Amino acid sequence: MLNMNYIGDSTIYPVEFSTISNNVVQLKGDFPVKNIGFVLSRTAHQDNWDYSAYTTVYREIDGGAQFSNDGSIYEPPESEPDSEPYEPTLEEIKEQKIAEMNAEQQKIIQYGVEVPLSDGTTERFTLKDQDQMSLMGLQTLAAQGIGQIPWHDADSAEHCKYYSAEDMGRITGAALSFISYQVTYFRDLRIYINSLLDKESVQSVTYGTYIPQEYQSEVLADFYSAKNA
Repeated sequence: MLNMNYIGDSTIYPVEFSTISNNVVQLKGDFPVKNIGFVLSRTAHQDNWDYSAYTTVYREIDGGAQFSNDGSIYEPPESEPDSEPYEPTLEEIKEQKIAEMNAEQQKIIQYGVEVPLSDGTTERFTLKDQDQMSLMGLQTLAAQGIGQIPWHDADSAEHCKYYSAEDMGRITGAALSFISYQVTYFRDLRIYINSLLDKESVQSVTYGTYIPQEYQSEVLADFYSAKNA
């Protein structure tokens, strides 16, 4: 989840961001759709990604909008009466698959990670947007050796619980590593999908598909090696 604000507007909106093509990007979230360009940033980071050139509303979608930087807008294919059903192009199928994989990534991250604790039990910790924003602060508390550190249980019907500094270190370490893997995997998966040459290959991709070595970043290759160790 990133923060978005329009050019000249200080209001910040939490959004999900994905690249659809070389000239089209997608934002999902609760924000007004404007054609003035925008900036993306991360909470508690001094970074900004400039998308001021994306001033054209390519099309509005369920839960968000797509913007282009070349003035293009979405034009649905026209079909003639009694004509053959429209057959999506390879590029359109790739766009659909990437959007599908992005949604799956977000669902998996928010479901969370299972962490073995010091007492021998294992608990699952959700990683929804609010959880993710808390991770760095909780990691700092764990490093300071704070005796009791509160965090939620995965079951929203349960009360919040205290965890020791050791267990909180395990929780935050596992959570950050899990998120890093999912983000790395999805980026390389998008590159891999865009490299495919036929529709059948694109359609067969699922989230978790092994990415061939030639499309693995150095980071993903290290993740794969660690899992197989």
